[in-house]
Amino acid sequence: MRYGDGMTRAALLQRLIVLSGKGGVGKTTLASAIACQLAGSGQRVALVTLDTRDSRHPIFDIRLDYMPQQVRPGLWVARVDPISALVDYSRSRLPLGALYEPVLRSRAVRDFTGALPGFEELMLLGRLYNFAVELEFDRVVFDAPALGHLRQLLEVPGAMQRAMPGGPVRHVAERMAGLLFDPARTVVLPVTLPEQMPVSEALELIACCRDRFGMTLGPVLVNRTHEPPFAPEEWRRVHALARSPLASAPLQNLVFEAERRMRQHEQQGEALAPLASANADAIHLPALDLVDDALIEALAPALGGLRFFE
Repeated sequence: MRYGDGMTRAALLQRLIVLSGKGGVGKTTLASAIACQLAGSGQRVALVTLDTRDSRHPIFDIRLDYMPQQVRPGLWVARVDPISALVDYSRSRLPLGALYEPVLRSRAVRDFTGALPGFEELMLLGRLYNFAVELEFDRVVFDAPALGHLRQLLEVPGAMQRAMPGGPVRHVAERMAGLLFDPARTVVLPVTLPEQMPVSEALELIACCRDRFGMTLGPVLVNRTHEPPFAPEEWRRVHALARSPLASAPLQNLVFEAERRMRQHEQQGEALAPLASANADAIHLPALDLVDDALIEALAPALGGLRFFE
């Protein structure tokens, strides 16, 4: 296996690219790497994340803000929070909407809206729609939350359409559904590790997005994978040599470490086996002892297996 290998894949031409996975799998890193890859091709790209406790982006070390911040040529980063989205909506839709901002940002309004089922998700999706459809971006990379919150987001358009026979809220929900569930406009890339628990969540994500909501599913991005140190025939020869009475201690130590890595590779394969039964293509990305820009650049060759253009 070479990193990035896989079957010949159809080009991912969708405008909205959604990455989701269990916490700690490297989703933000891969979303950033994909956004950089797209921006490097000359496209205008927005990398969007939801309201988080982080005040700065963990990769680009820039202050996260509701308004897009440019981090490199062609790439902007933004964080979406429901209250800022509500303020933005009031400014654009209501007469003298800016006058309502102090009230909308008050603790009372925040507590009230937080208690309304689906309201925060509706505001967040509205801003995501704004990025993907109304603003001047060619692509939007959505660094989405893990499955639990993502499922809530995906349920909101349908719930609002069922609850509202007509009116502006139903119209907004219809537009959001038209974006999220259109196979030509949105694609989901699950992110996982070669471990049992992250793979289990990736399978649930596939069942939710592809099987329940009918969304387009791209390859599963398997992060931090390890290649075997030897091909099978090479390993047999090295192992036989190490068992020789003439084998030196350094050689025996080398074989001991190689055995550990071979077992690690076997366990990795066992953990990933359920993905094949789910008919999910996968791209394997290497485990790298790098951070920030260096990590982004090093991942680029492996991410070459993703085709974002014809």
